[in-house]
Amino acid sequence: MANVLSNMFAKQTEEATRQWAQTLTLEQIEEYERQGMDMTPYRLIREEYLAEKQKFIDENKAFIDMDKLEKYKRTPRAADDNFLNDVAEINGTSDKKKQLYETAPLVYGRVVQANYALFTPNKDEIGARAMVLVFALDDAHRYNVEWLAKTAERISEIKDNVNSFEPQGIIYTIIRLLTMQDTGFIKSHIESKKLDIAPADCREFIKILRDDKSSFCFPLGQSISEGADAWCSTCTVPKPSYLPMSVIPYNRIIPLLISEPPKQYKATSLLGTVATLGKNVVEMIPPAYYSK
Repeated sequence: MANVLSNMFAKQTEEATRQWAQTLTLEQIEEYERQGMDMTPYRLIREEYLAEKQKFIDENKAFIDMDKLEKYKRTPRAADDNFLNDVAEINGTSDKKKQLYETAPLVYGRVVQANYALFTPNKDEIGARAMVLVFALDDAHRYNVEWLAKTAERISEIKDNVNSFEPQGIIYTIIRLLTMQDTGFIKSHIESKKLDIAPADCREFIKILRDDKSSFCFPLGQSISEGADAWCSTCTVPKPSYLPMSVIPYNRIIPLLISEPPKQYKATSLLGTVATLGKNVVEMIPPAYYSK
C-alpha cells in the first residue's frame, strides 16, 4: 500500500512539475540559471510543450476554411436551406425564429475572453461554457479580422488597466493597511474609482465585463469602436464540438448569425439571465460550414 501511495504521489508531483515548467518564460528560466539552478530538464519540457502547441495551431489553421462561408453571406437565404436548418438545430431555435435566419447578417465574432476550457481541445463531457465576443454589423468592419483583433485587445487592455488600478492617497493607504477594501461602501467606492480611469463611453460596459457571471450585449463606444457599428456579447458554447477541432480557433475568430438587431441588455444573476434569454441574438454556426 505504501508503494502504491508513493507511486501516486510521484506521478502527481511529476505532473505538477511538468505544468509548472510549461508556464515558465525564457526570462524566468534564465533568472533561475543565474541563481545557480540547473534548468536543463525544464527547458526541455518547455520546448516540447511549445512545439506541441505550435503543431496544434498549425493543424487548426489548416483546418479552418472561412471561404466556405462566402455563399452564406448573401441574403435572402432559401427557407429550406440545410445551412439554416443546421444553424437552428445547434442553437435550439424554434421554427418561428428560424425564419429570421433568412435575412440575418453573417458576421465574424472575435473572442475577447472565454472560459479557460475552451482554449484547449476537450471532450464534450465538460458541458456548456461561456465566451465573450466582439462583432460589427457595418460592411466596413464585419469581416475585418485586423480591426476585430485590435478592438478585442483594446477591450482587454482597458479591463486590465481597471483591474490593476489602485487609488492613491493617505485615505486609500490606510484602507489597504487595515484590509478594509472589501467592506461594503468602501468596496463600492473603490470600484467606482477604478472605473473612472476607463473612457467615459465604455465604463458601464467594462463594469459588466468584469463580472464573470454576467450575461450581456453592449454597443461599443467611439473610444473603442473607432466609428464601427460594434457590439460585445456573451455567448454560450453548449459543448466543445460546436467549435472547430473542439477548441476556440487559433485566431479567435468565430462566424455568427445575428438573428435580430441587437439591443443593449445585462443580467448578473441566474434569475436575471433567465429573464433576458429572449434578447440573445448571437447564433453559432456549425463548424462544418467553415472548416475542412
